Amino acid sequence: MSSGIFQIGISGLNAAQLGLTTTSHNIANASVAGYTRQSIVQTTQQPLLTGAGFVGQGTSVSTIKRNYDQYLTAQILDASTNVSSMDAYSTQIQQLDNLLADSNAGLSPALSSFFSSIQDLATNPSSTPARQSVLSSAQALVSRFHSLDQRISEVRDGVNSQITAEVSKINSIANQIGELNQRIIIAQANSGTQTANDLLDQRDNLIADLNKEIKVQTVTQSDGSISVFVGNGQPLVVGPQVSQLAAVQDTGDPQRITLAAVSASGSNVLLNESLITGGTIGGLLAFRNESLDTVENSVGRVALAVTDAFNQIHQLGQDLSGALGGNFFNTSGPDVYASGLNATPAATISAQIINSDYRVTVTGGSYQITRVSDGTDMGTFGSLPQNVDGVTISLASGTPANGDTFLVRPGNTAGSRVVAESDNTGTGVLDSTGSNLQALGTSDYQLAYTAANTWKLTRLSDNTTWTGTGADPTAALADLGTQFQSGFQLTLGSTAPTVGDSFLIEPTRSAAKNISVALTTSSAIAAGMPFKTSAASANLGNGAISAGTSLDKTYLPLASNITLTYDATAKQFTVTGAVPAVGNIAYDPTTQSSVNISFNGLSFSISGKPKTGDTFTIAPNSNGVSDNRTAQLLGSLQTTNVMETAPGSTTTSASATFQSAYSEIVSLVGNKAREVEVTGAAQQSLADQAQTSRDSASGVNLDEEAANLLRYQQAYQASAKIIDIAGKLFDQIMAIQ
Repeated sequence: MSSGIFQIGISGLNAAQLGLTTTSHNIANASVAGYTRQSIVQTTQQPLLTGAGFVGQGTSVSTIKRNYDQYLTAQILDASTNVSSMDAYSTQIQQLDNLLADSNAGLSPALSSFFSSIQDLATNPSSTPARQSVLSSAQALVSRFHSLDQRISEVRDGVNSQITAEVSKINSIANQIGELNQRIIIAQANSGTQTANDLLDQRDNLIADLNKEIKVQTVTQSDGSISVFVGNGQPLVVGPQVSQLAAVQDTGDPQRITLAAVSASGSNVLLNESLITGGTIGGLLAFRNESLDTVENSVGRVALAVTDAFNQIHQLGQDLSGALGGNFFNTSGPDVYASGLNATPAATISAQIINSDYRVTVTGGSYQITRVSDGTDMGTFGSLPQNVDGVTISLASGTPANGDTFLVRPGNTAGSRVVAESDNTGTGVLDSTGSNLQALGTSDYQLAYTAANTWKLTRLSDNTTWTGTGADPTAALADLGTQFQSGFQLTLGSTAPTVGDSFLIEPTRSAAKNISVALTTSSAIAAGMPFKTSAASANLGNGAISAGTSLDKTYLPLASNITLTYDATAKQFTVTGAVPAVGNIAYDPTTQSSVNISFNGLSFSISGKPKTGDTFTIAPNSNGVSDNRTAQLLGSLQTTNVMETAPGSTTTSASATFQSAYSEIVSLVGNKAREVEVTGAAQQSLADQAQTSRDSASGVNLDEEAANLLRYQQAYQASAKIIDIAGKLFDQIMAIQ
């Protein structure tokens, strides 16, 4: 009997000792991040059957339990990876927000200063200082575009560097997880069913650290190891085996560093960035794809709009030497990058933004369309609508007559894009869609040769696609152009593409970087118009002619004077000297207060009541140094809704001046920065709540552990007393013998 009591006492003593040891271990690690509270699990030993019944044999500790809740841990992982992502996003977008909204470094002050100099020039167009001021402020505006683009590029380079650093950190943590997996497998294999609690905590801490860098999914294996996956299931750690990630240059975009998985053979397999979410690296990728690209494209889009709007007007003006104006600004067209995976010999694709007016002449029932900017014959078509350069010209109503001419100006606002020649005799009314520049949004595009004679173009911002097919790759690309009307034209080089070839198209990315002032001398600023109007001093009526403006430079400068002679009986003007010839133009002063006249690219109005024989002359502006008509038109661009597409939009609605378009960019970034900040705070709150719940269930409570110390101490003392009594009983039994 004393022997049984002795064994029971020893079992209780051992259990109490393990309890004290485990409690002491908990107390010692109470401040260790990620430590999971441990506790002993006691079980009753198998009782002994006797004639009097089952007699207890004491206790044993079956295991030291890790008070781990996988669901609470999963909640912490989800919340913490989102917090890291929002923190990374917020840090980056704050740089853009501070840059764009800066009253000194932003674009708005430079635009205001530039337009102020234009207004001064309009006041005194012959002034050399005023002209020099325009050139200086234009250079300052260009410099501001350059500095904005350079700073944005620095942010992009910083993102690339951080991605590279994050990949190194991810690989280091993954290696440590693989090593711990190996130790856990060995430890738990040698201990039977017991778990290596402290090793499991270390591994969980590493997984939590990894999850802050990139969102992970984990699967626990039967041998106690954990497999770790990223993205859409890309294995990073499988047992003790560790795969590596690499930061590599994107095969489609040399400006981007992206993630790749390193295969067993050592080759890099690019990962789909859209599937890499969470963690610092997910935040960096999201910032680059959602905000950085859009902002840089948007600033470039403003640079393109400034360039085009000024050039369109300036080319129709006249400089101090009497020559037609040239380009005011220069900038680059779309960037096209062939994928590094394309076949060789490599096919080439070029892209061009064509923002021109068009002349439509009705001949023999067909429509001849000419591109005004360079005189290119776009073809003769039997009917409308027709798509040229991404602009659709249509017949809105009526029937044009043979010889009727229309000037299509896609850059104008809807409803005023077609000017009919004043001598047209038909009833036809034409209309057109907006210009390529107006339709140009802020997205990048991917062009892919998906099958024989088949091209697919994808707008990356919303994955909208267009498909073109034809008898050969060139015809297929032309077919694609008739469907796609979003800002640029594509041209295939001489080498045929291979199925699978792809190209990245960035329509506006480099425009701000490459904008420059085309003029080299102040005298080359075209402040005036290349023609002047006058009413003959001998006129008998009170008819008056306006100064007029140029609409089309095709017939400028004028070869000779053009004279309009009024016939009060026929109520019309006869036009002589115009090349090409212009027919009679109707005007009835009894029902009209004025008539707007357009022909040969000239536009003016005649008002009042001219008499028969009264003449009005349009002549070359041979001494127009004080003419300010073009300068006034240039100055009016400050308040004109030139830009018809808001950043990120794909619609065409005249809504933005240069400055308001830039303000939209500032607002876009500011709102996104605030959104990320608020979302980050909410995610931090969720993470804190999840951590509190986890600590409550699995963390160390020192008060509880102090109580456990007393409990196990008392159990230890009681078990020692049992052993003492058993010893005395044994001594008494031995004394009887």
